[in-house]
Amino acid sequence: MKKKQMVKKEPVEKKLFLKSDESPAEIIRLAVLGKVDLEKLEKLLVLQERWDANQAKKAFSESMVTVQKNIVLVAKTLTNSQTHSKYASLGNIICQTKEVYTEYGFSISFYEGQTEKLEHIRICADVVHRLGHKETYHFDVPLDGKGIKGNANMTSIHAKASSTSYAWRYLMCMIWNIPTSDDNDGNQVAQEKISEEELKKIKELLVEIGAEEKRFLQYMSVGKLEDILKSDYPKALVAIEGKRKVEVVN
Repeated sequence: MKKKQMVKKEPVEKKLFLKSDESPAEIIRLAVLGKVDLEKLEKLLVLQERWDANQAKKAFSESMVTVQKNIVLVAKTLTNSQTHSKYASLGNIICQTKEVYTEYGFSISFYEGQTEKLEHIRICADVVHRLGHKETYHFDVPLDGKGIKGNANMTSIHAKASSTSYAWRYLMCMIWNIPTSDDNDGNQVAQEKISEEELKKIKELLVEIGAEEKRFLQYMSVGKLEDILKSDYPKALVAIEGKRKVEVVN
């Protein structure tokens, strides 16, 4: 009578199957119970975080495209007493855009940042999407304490408030892509053109994303890159980053 050979069974590796609605706390609970290998658990959590972040970034880009498509031009109802130019009030910009960008999951907050430019103030804007992705933008603007002739026309407190409002308004318009071509109440800022360093940065970015310079110039309403106004430099960067994100999504 032949003896039956004993076949040694190799231990079966437990595979991890997680439901899409399981939270990290639930996964950790399973690990504590010994149902999940701790080393694999750690790798899984890192992978999950990366996946969530990537999904949030894609959702941000997709929603931004939709918001910019649906926001309409804001009427310029105020007149600058120094330049007699028309511009849109901050209140009107917020009223006509807030309902649109909040509907698609965005919130925006403003605060003062640090700038190395003398007699300037930096206003920053954090744009956060409902899935958690955040983009930060900033705009440096001179402290608006002098008129066209160079004479002081307001106190330092009023100058800072005026510059803050100016930067806040322009950041709103640039982030949501609202035209500001003739919104030139910034006096000195509106007339100054981009520096050589800023010009070089734009050229490098255009090459990096493979953008067509002719179409970019049309969008910026200038004949050549050197003619871009310093006040429109953040707008140019926002436009370039917007195209980069659209390319990533597609």
